[in-house]
Amino acid sequence: MNKKLKIGIIFLIATWLFTGIYADDEFGEHSTFLKYRPSFQFYYKSPLGMQDMPASYPLELAVEEATFDQFINQKHWSDNDFLATSICGILYLGTIYFLISGTIKQFKYGK
Repeated sequence: MNKKLKIGIIFLIATWLFTGIYADDEFGEHSTFLKYRPSFQFYYKSPLGMQDMPASYPLELAVEEATFDQFINQKHWSDNDFLATSICGILYLGTIYFLISGTIKQFKYGK
């Protein structure tokens, strides 16, 4: 396995752990975001939307709502969207570049 492929795999793992996609709880639009801590969950959606949580809400959906609030609604990073977008872009583009170039090099020169 060559260096570019190894770097691509590291980028892929970092991208999976530190970025995510969420569905807006009001309009349902999808956006990428930078996680404040590593997590294996990649897609975040609010099961409640913009509604208030009823008292008889199922526990597993309450946990999913709490996770959505923790990662999306609470601002752990600054409100600087340019920083988060830049880091997400670097991770996504780095992953694509190193995986593709490493795979091509592996098949072209590998024996």
